Amino acid sequence: MIKNWLSSVFFFLVFILNANAEQGDDTQFLVLGKTANYRQTELGEQSMLNYHFFAEIFVKEGAKITEGTLNNPDIDQMKFSDDATVLETHGGRYGSETDLDSHYPNGEYIFRYLESDGSTLNIPVILSNKQDGKTRIPKAPIISLYQNGEIVSSNNINPAQDLIIAWTPFTEGAKDENGYVDDLIFAFVANCKGEKISHSGVPFGGGPHLTFADNNYRIDKTILESGHTYQIAVEHAVMDTDYVGIIPTIATYASTSFLDFETLGENQKPQGCSSMPIQMDKGQTDRSLSATMDLPKIDEQITMLYYSVDDFDKAVEFYGGDLHLKATFDDQWVKIYALTDSAFIGVVKDSDGGFHKPNKDSAVMVSIVSKAVDDWYGAIKNAKNIKIEHEIYNSSTAPIRAFLIRDPGGYTVEFFQWMK
Repeated sequence: MIKNWLSSVFFFLVFILNANAEQGDDTQFLVLGKTANYRQTELGEQSMLNYHFFAEIFVKEGAKITEGTLNNPDIDQMKFSDDATVLETHGGRYGSETDLDSHYPNGEYIFRYLESDGSTLNIPVILSNKQDGKTRIPKAPIISLYQNGEIVSSNNINPAQDLIIAWTPFTEGAKDENGYVDDLIFAFVANCKGEKISHSGVPFGGGPHLTFADNNYRIDKTILESGHTYQIAVEHAVMDTDYVGIIPTIATYASTSFLDFETLGENQKPQGCSSMPIQMDKGQTDRSLSATMDLPKIDEQITMLYYSVDDFDKAVEFYGGDLHLKATFDDQWVKIYALTDSAFIGVVKDSDGGFHKPNKDSAVMVSIVSKAVDDWYGAIKNAKNIKIEHEIYNSSTAPIRAFLIRDPGGYTVEFFQWMK
């Protein structure tokens, strides 16, 4: 009773001390971090996949958050994907931590987003050098599998027995000096289609979750099928925690290991998977969203040109009138003219729906159209040194599903699929 009372007083004081800070009734917590991802073989050998920068907004059950952006003066603004439970934005994937740090330096990053009551929140999270320039990313956990108290091979799992996922000790992990939540371990399992079927839980939601002191995670036999391929991910996450008003924030430095396992017996419930499982986590750059690394076909190419309100009508007259190009899409703020059967020019009026603003030097976006935009998204997610400018989304102002990247010269390249 006394312990609970003291805990209540503590969090009340935290709230009072942050009285001028943002409030966020829809926000469960915010996380920002740098990670290293590894592939583990059945023999326990590990190979580096990539170093990565990411940010996430966890949304409370039944709540809604929109228009999320991540802002820092040393990087271009990053936009969050629209999702009911977790909004994500991802930076590039790199072969070294030095390269990652050069693109995403430590410092203060601002989460800016809209809650369901119409309020706009601006929440700072700081990536900090606490070890005099040394890496804060922990060693990758080495995964081991046990059944009936004995270690088992990842290609020899009995689906009639519970499976214990164990890992090497999280030696870099420790108790939280602020007392909010200790350094975390995440463990989850997905099927060959990349669908998560078991997760160890996340903090600040009232449910169970793993911390640095835990050393295993149990998979109940009831979720295992005979003759199936499954995927495991185990993450060790060092964290800096804080509260801004009532919103918990986390800056994390993490390592994740991926391991496949196969169950014995005859497959009674075929899932239609190929020999390569489908990507279950964006860190798996050795896999795609469709279990193949072959690039999809490009259907069309559109170059979008941006104009001020005054110049828009002149551009429409030039392309449609003077050049006699046929408009294949005609809206109040964008008109698309066919150059060939598969190449087009888009004339875009300055508006809230446009990604660019006109400027005196020009504003150019190269747009590539494909009926397999999700496959392109998966393939590009798996490419190092390519920055995602905007996560894949369904547009609210045009009948498209799209994502954006930047080329080495800083130009925006859009991949999209027509929804109508």
